[in-house]
Amino acid sequence: MCGRFTYKFTWQEIHDHLAGFVEVLKKEAPPEISEAPARYNIAPTQPIIVFRREGGTVMSQLMRWGLVPEWVKDPRDFPLIVNARSETLKEKASFRSPLKNKRCIIPASGYYEWLRRPDGSKTPHYITNRDDSPMLFAGLWSTWMGPDGEEVDTATIVTVPANPELAEIHDRSPALLTGDDVTKWLDTANYNADKAHALLRPVPPGTTKQFPVSSRVNSARNEGQDLIVPVFEAEVPDEPKAPPARPDKPKKQQLDLF
Repeated sequence: MCGRFTYKFTWQEIHDHLAGFVEVLKKEAPPEISEAPARYNIAPTQPIIVFRREGGTVMSQLMRWGLVPEWVKDPRDFPLIVNARSETLKEKASFRSPLKNKRCIIPASGYYEWLRRPDGSKTPHYITNRDDSPMLFAGLWSTWMGPDGEEVDTATIVTVPANPELAEIHDRSPALLTGDDVTKWLDTANYNADKAHALLRPVPPGTTKQFPVSSRVNSARNEGQDLIVPVFEAEVPDEPKAPPARPDKPKKQQLDLF
């Protein structure tokens, strides 16, 4: 599975990377995306940047990480869908409709997995592309509408069986898309569910690099670039105290990254 990931690219870097194979990419993004800070410990329920197709244009927006299907009556009674296994996309009610009509791309710079040791302990590892290029996770999204007219856009990361190299850490990995496959995944008008599903496969060995990192990443409270420094190079600081609670902010129609 993928339960934590990072995003350290600028909007322009992500835009330029996608522009190489997405012809109709919207050139502008709202400030909460174009000015988004680097994040090194993104956790479920937090807002994430998502690219999706709207008409003939690929656009970006913020969504909450954790899919809530549109038919759910009360999200509090529904389990959080952080990941969607590729093997069940065409079977489960939560995924069938999004696979046909609401596919998206979730950009990242890397993600974390935890290696379970024989004694039961877990060691976090950071996984990123070997050439340090952006990772583009295949995703599904949905809009949940509440009884009072409120709308919440949510998304999940699709996972596939890990290749032999990554399976040494964890048996699942995000479904990574590159090149023309990105365009095909987003094009729900011309690529049906079966064709899109065929794009989901493990990355070839040698595509990524992975190494152990500080256990500070275990807490979603912790942030900072030091979280992705290999442990054999980092001087891990003491666990910081929890930050003081912030006063509640007025609710917004759209989630932001701050």
